[in-house]
Amino acid sequence: MPPTRYLNYHYPMTPKQKLLALAEWIPDEAEADHYGRGDTIQAFEAEIAALLGKEAAVWFPSGTMVQQIALRMWCDRRDSHTVLYHPTSHLAIHERDAYRVLHHLHAVHLGPKDGLFTLADLQAALTTLSEPGGALLIELPQREIGGQLPTWEELVQIVETAHAAGIYCHLDGARLWECGPYFSRPYAEIAALFDSVYV
Repeated sequence: MPPTRYLNYHYPMTPKQKLLALAEWIPDEAEADHYGRGDTIQAFEAEIAALLGKEAAVWFPSGTMVQQIALRMWCDRRDSHTVLYHPTSHLAIHERDAYRVLHHLHAVHLGPKDGLFTLADLQAALTTLSEPGGALLIELPQREIGGQLPTWEELVQIVETAHAAGIYCHLDGARLWECGPYFSRPYAEIAALFDSVYV
């Protein structure tokens, strides 16, 4: 017997109902996208680029894919195999170190598993690297440690220190929309700190 009470106050839709609702949403004049070309995807990319204050945005089918591409690209530009990130990063926990297997990159973990990494953690790591760092990944907010965020001042200092060492900075911004209110800053100002941003 199907349930008769729902906690979310929405009755489930069948796949047919969902597809019909989507069909109603799509304008009649919309053209199909083909390999990243088409009005819908290009308008979406332009909207995200404008929101983040970036020159361009590219839609990818998964965050796992795009983050590895960004890290590989920055490491290649730096002629490095070293990525720096928090030990509870999505890369380590949910992607099972795929960056290591697929791209032959290696990680330097920053900070404790149960707290944010700090400027001091980054500075200490920079003195012990066996090769120049290629990319620093910062997740805002940090999902696995309860959504913690650094102060704006600490974040700026971390990124400036990495950039001064020639390290590219990538933002794992899967939850970036939560950061604007915390930092009391527009998303474009937050994104401006980073060389690349995933949302």
